[in-house]
Amino acid sequence: MPNKRWSEEDVVDLRARVARGDSVPVIAGAIGRSQEATRARMQMLGLTTPRSFKRERLRLAATEDVMA
Repeated sequence: MPNKRWSEEDVVDLRARVARGDSVPVIAGAIGRSQEATRARMQMLGLTTPRSFKRERLRLAATEDVMA
Protein backbone atom coordinates (compact mmCIF):
# COMPACT_ATOMS: atom_id res chain seq x y z
CA MET A 1 0.00 0.00 0.00
CA PRO A 2 1.35 3.43 -0.82
CA ASN A 3 2.05 5.82 2.02
CA LYS A 4 -0.47 8.61 2.34
CA ARG A 5 -0.86 11.40 4.85
CA TRP A 6 -3.37 11.10 7.68
CA SER A 7 -6.02 13.79 7.37
CA GLU A 8 -8.06 15.07 10.29
CA GLU A 9 -11.04 13.11 8.91
CA ASP A 10 -8.92 9.93 8.88
CA VAL A 11 -8.03 10.46 12.54
CA VAL A 12 -11.67 11.08 13.50
CA ASP A 13 -12.69 7.90 11.64
CA LEU A 14 -9.90 5.92 13.32
CA ARG A 15 -10.94 7.14 16.78
CA ALA A 16 -14.58 6.21 16.08
CA ARG A 17 -13.66 2.71 14.89
CA VAL A 18 -11.44 2.11 17.93
CA ALA A 19 -14.24 3.33 20.22
CA ARG A 20 -16.60 0.85 18.53
CA GLY A 21 -14.16 -1.92 19.31
CA ASP A 22 -13.13 -2.79 15.75
CA SER A 23 -9.93 -4.83 15.45
CA VAL A 24 -6.81 -3.51 13.74
CA PRO A 25 -7.20 -5.76 10.66
CA VAL A 26 -10.81 -4.60 10.20
CA ILE A 27 -9.91 -0.93 10.67
CA ALA A 28 -6.90 -1.14 8.33
CA GLY A 29 -8.95 -2.78 5.59
CA ALA A 30 -11.78 -0.30 5.92
CA ILE A 31 -9.56 2.77 5.72
CA GLY A 32 -7.17 1.36 3.11
CA ARG A 33 -3.99 1.32 5.17
CA SER A 34 -1.60 -1.34 6.33
CA GLN A 35 -2.07 -2.87 9.76
CA GLU A 36 1.38 -1.60 10.71
CA ALA A 37 0.52 2.00 9.78
CA THR A 38 -2.84 1.76 11.54
CA ARG A 39 -1.29 0.35 14.70
CA ALA A 40 1.45 3.01 14.65
CA ARG A 41 -1.08 5.85 14.32
CA MET A 42 -3.17 4.35 17.14
CA GLN A 43 -0.07 4.34 19.35
CA MET A 44 0.80 7.94 18.45
CA LEU A 45 -2.74 9.02 19.33
CA GLY A 46 -2.62 7.12 22.63
CA LEU A 47 -5.41 4.76 21.59
CA THR A 48 -3.33 1.65 22.25
CA THR A 49 0.01 0.61 23.67
CA PRO A 50 2.83 -1.13 21.81
CA ARG A 51 2.39 -4.85 21.39
CA SER A 52 4.21 -7.14 23.79
CA PHE A 53 7.20 -8.94 22.43
CA LYS A 54 7.76 -12.67 22.76
CA ARG A 55 10.47 -12.19 25.39
CA GLU A 56 8.03 -10.27 27.61
CA ARG A 57 5.38 -12.98 27.24
CA LEU A 58 7.93 -15.66 28.12
CA ARG A 59 9.00 -13.71 31.21
CA LEU A 60 5.41 -13.38 32.37
CA ALA A 61 4.75 -17.06 31.74
CA ALA A 62 7.77 -17.96 33.85
CA THR A 63 6.51 -15.70 36.65
CA GLU A 64 3.11 -17.38 36.57
CA ASP A 65 4.75 -20.82 36.86
CA VAL A 66 6.64 -19.68 39.97
CA MET A 67 3.47 -18.31 41.55
CA ALA A 68 1.48 -21.51 40.92
